[in-house]
Amino acid sequence: MNHETATATELAADHDFIQWIKYPTQESTLYWTQFAAQHPDKAPQLAEARRLVLLLSQEQAEDRSCDEDAALVWAHLQDAVRQDRERGAAGGPVFALWGYSRKTWLSAAAVILVLLASVALLFNLNNSKPVTYATAFGEKRIIQLPDNSVVVLNANSSITIPEKWNTDAPRSVQLQGEAFFTVTQQANGQQFIVRTSKGTEINVLGTEFNVYDRGLEDRVVLASGKVRLSTIQNGETRQMEMQPGDLITVSAANGLSHRRVDPSLYTSWQHNQVYFDNYTLREVGSLIEEQYGYKVEFSGSELSGQRITAFLEVKRPEDILNTLAETFDLKITQQENTINISSL
Repeated sequence: MNHETATATELAADHDFIQWIKYPTQESTLYWTQFAAQHPDKAPQLAEARRLVLLLSQEQAEDRSCDEDAALVWAHLQDAVRQDRERGAAGGPVFALWGYSRKTWLSAAAVILVLLASVALLFNLNNSKPVTYATAFGEKRIIQLPDNSVVVLNANSSITIPEKWNTDAPRSVQLQGEAFFTVTQQANGQQFIVRTSKGTEINVLGTEFNVYDRGLEDRVVLASGKVRLSTIQNGETRQMEMQPGDLITVSAANGLSHRRVDPSLYTSWQHNQVYFDNYTLREVGSLIEEQYGYKVEFSGSELSGQRITAFLEVKRPEDILNTLAETFDLKITQQENTINISSL
């Protein structure tokens, strides 16, 4: 399929697109992220197709007995696409619903309602409560927001967006964990604000940046554009204008600190890579706990205080642990969900 000319209906019926939405991999995420960046005009079709895939996926999850019916709907949808192409632009897509079970009819009817909805509806949230997107341990997820901004959510993280995203108020996101943001600039100059669980606020217009909100500190790395960071220290609000390559760390113990870095090192987690920037082994253990859900214990504080600087390809926690074992001559054992690290 030529994704550049595909409609939302065709994308929703495309096997590669479905696999990416339901079971994202490093390769598929890279492909679709690059595709979206190279073809910004396809954003409405991508968003609409994603909603369609998730619609049917949700129904399948709620009632596994409808698997066969859902498969029929997908087959019928693909057949409609083929017939629509054969008829040419003069004809419209036809969905013959008779002869299917009531659940299948409802599934197809829901599909049609989504496809016929105005694209404008994609930019409004009509849920009765704020919407939260979350990832499990070891999972990454790409989320396209109502304004076409894209968020890559790291493992064990969540973002929450408000019930309604009005055009006359700042776009607001609440983050817990870690995420990389690609923010689209709006014609009316509407601001985009990320707030962490510890109260750090990042205010942007259109840019790319990484936010880390775990443990006792927040870290913000700016890849491109310009942001204003604000935080409350000892009852006073402090602000700093960030330039590309800036890393700002905010913590209760050390306040606000700034240094220059290579942003690609701090955003490499999107591609299953990790950068340890003079980390203690305790900090490496905390990363394993935060992203994979294990409990990491060391035999002593002297061992956990040793430091490492490394850039690793990581597909599973064992990739990190094996590097530690070889570098520091460690013995690493696991009992259920606890990893024990000691010197040989």
